[in-house]
Amino acid sequence: MRAFFLGLLVALCAAGQDSVVDLSILHFNDFHSRLTPTPQGVGGAAHLATAIRRERANCTRCLLLNAGDNVQGSPVSTIFRGLPVFEVLRPLKTDAFVVGNHEFDYGHERIHDFVREAGHPVLAANLLNRDGKLFTGQASVILNRDGLRIGIVGVLMETLVPGLTTPIRFGPNQLLPALETLRAEAARLKDKTDVLIALVHLEARTCNDIVDQLPEYAITVSGHDHGGLPTMYRAGDRVGVRLRANGSELGRLNVRYDRTARKIVSADWKRIPITTAEFPADPEVAALVEKWESRVRAVVDKKIGTSPARLDRTQTREWIESIMRRKTGADFVHMNQGGVRDILPEGEILARNIWTLMPFDNMLVVAEVPGRLIPEFVRKGAAVEPDRKYKVATIDFLVEGWRSGRDEALRAFGQALPLDGPLLRDVLIESFGPSTRGN
Repeated sequence: MRAFFLGLLVALCAAGQDSVVDLSILHFNDFHSRLTPTPQGVGGAAHLATAIRRERANCTRCLLLNAGDNVQGSPVSTIFRGLPVFEVLRPLKTDAFVVGNHEFDYGHERIHDFVREAGHPVLAANLLNRDGKLFTGQASVILNRDGLRIGIVGVLMETLVPGLTTPIRFGPNQLLPALETLRAEAARLKDKTDVLIALVHLEARTCNDIVDQLPEYAITVSGHDHGGLPTMYRAGDRVGVRLRANGSELGRLNVRYDRTARKIVSADWKRIPITTAEFPADPEVAALVEKWESRVRAVVDKKIGTSPARLDRTQTREWIESIMRRKTGADFVHMNQGGVRDILPEGEILARNIWTLMPFDNMLVVAEVPGRLIPEFVRKGAAVEPDRKYKVATIDFLVEGWRSGRDEALRAFGQALPLDGPLLRDVLIESFGPSTRGN
């Protein structure tokens, strides 16, 4: 009898050990079409591919997740409307991707082309078309890794319009609340999965809310906030991770997971810097990058002038506003900080530098506007006479957002401004003068 109970105890211990498994999640976010490394040797699709291959080589049970915003940020993406980025990244063999706000930058219809080109599940559980059906066709995906059933659910921010895209680009679609959608999908998947992962493109605070408030999800992999997280965000036995943008990092989250108790036993996370020195270019991906870069090089790799100093993001925005003022003679100019995607470097300036810091096809718009309509953030503290008209210059993206927003005063201000004008990017390039352009 004693031998029987001893054997039973041994069997129970063994069963308990079998329920605890290892899982590694490789991930990146906000790639923003940075196909080539920076001048400092950081990032680049082919170098990211090599890092992923190396990490997979010592990965027992492995996933690769992408938390959104593949497109917008380089001339290739702007000129060819994002699609080449999905072709270039296809060899990475991503297991799941969530739609980000910048996937709408070329219009909602273009996302269907991204889905076809991606070669992997494109998730958006809370994005519905005009008929109430899933826009990408997939809310979630269930992956099996050596017997571990892993459910991955994708959501993006429901506050997309008007701040992050325009009504025209968003189209006749609808977004459901992110947390409610995650709860509903978790209930649907619970009996079909051993572990749930939230793959999300959301504001940082909401990402934390998932970890804090949704115990159904053991892991949250997020994007949108380009600063990333210095360490894992934790709440009890649940964790959240997010990286810096532009392909500058690859994340690796290693967890020991108890599938019987449905909780993480232990977790560690590392952020791997992607540098050309550490990770030589993957030949297959490098060939795809060259295929597309060769098509834009003649347009963007022309010297247009020089810059006497390196400007940070805020200084670059101020420089842009100074060019807008010089071009239009405006009394007030306004450029949003979020529309400035890179810095103006010191020394030789190529057209590529301007395409990179201003990848959007934003138009410079100008109009005479009564002082009473000009908001404080545009006036920047300057006093105005209510009935006097002042010349105001800004960009069409902001005007569309003001026109469709809930703030009545901003709607009136937006209606006083047009939606057409020259491309701001062209205005910035022309500001360097004709003497060196084309050299």
